[in-house]
Amino acid sequence: MLITVNGLVTRSYPSGDHDRVIHIITEDHGRLAVMVKGGNSKRGGGAAACTQLFTYGNYELYSGNNGDLYWFRGGSVLSSFFNLTASLVNAALAAYLCDLASDMTERESGDVETSELLRMLLNSLYALEKGMRSPTLIKGVFEIRSAALMGYRPNLVGCVLCGEGYPNETYFDIMNGCMVCADCQAKRNRLAGRLYEAAEELGERSIICPLSASVLAALRYALTAPAGKIFSFALADEEEERCFGHAAETFLLNQLERDFDTLHFYRSIESPGKK
Repeated sequence: MLITVNGLVTRSYPSGDHDRVIHIITEDHGRLAVMVKGGNSKRGGGAAACTQLFTYGNYELYSGNNGDLYWFRGGSVLSSFFNLTASLVNAALAAYLCDLASDMTERESGDVETSELLRMLLNSLYALEKGMRSPTLIKGVFEIRSAALMGYRPNLVGCVLCGEGYPNETYFDIMNGCMVCADCQAKRNRLAGRLYEAAEELGERSIICPLSASVLAALRYALTAPAGKIFSFALADEEEERCFGHAAETFLLNQLERDFDTLHFYRSIESPGKK
């Protein structure tokens, strides 16, 4: 069976001495694993450009005897983000975002969420390549928005206990996916202290991230903005960006209940010397 798809190369690894396997996220067919014959050789043939990592292209693929693997027949580059590899930080973050998107995309199963996730990934790589926003901000936006796309949308409309929508101080209850104002959080701590201690003894976790009014507004914007405008905001300083990114990452990873090697590598070079 021969198919023609538009997609982004999110993973690439050698197969034997001369061949290469790439993963492509597509709108209509989900995530595809594709064998590129000769893709690991120095000459690479005509496949070299369009099968590079971080390349969005048009691909002609056919399925072989192994139903889990497609074979590359031909293709062309629609847009390339390979320049991201010129910066180690940008390349590491791009690899993490692609890894995250691949993990969230079903194999050979396209839907509205996959289409939106692919568009957001392309927008994120473009913003990263052009330096439109800091890597920290781009990463946080992608994390919180992709969590929502996958069905883990947090409730940040108002305090889950009193309904207050614009408190000066807010806490993001990571495990329950909701916000609590400072007054309600203080009451909850006082009235339920013993219950929290008992929960900790049973191994239950409670993760609370403090949010300033501007960071809360940024999270709300990232969740609701049109896809083409998800980076049309800024925070006051690096500390607010750090809080925004920490909240988004913590929420996503706790919902997925897993971590990523590419994320660990990005952290290691993003802030050398910091623990």
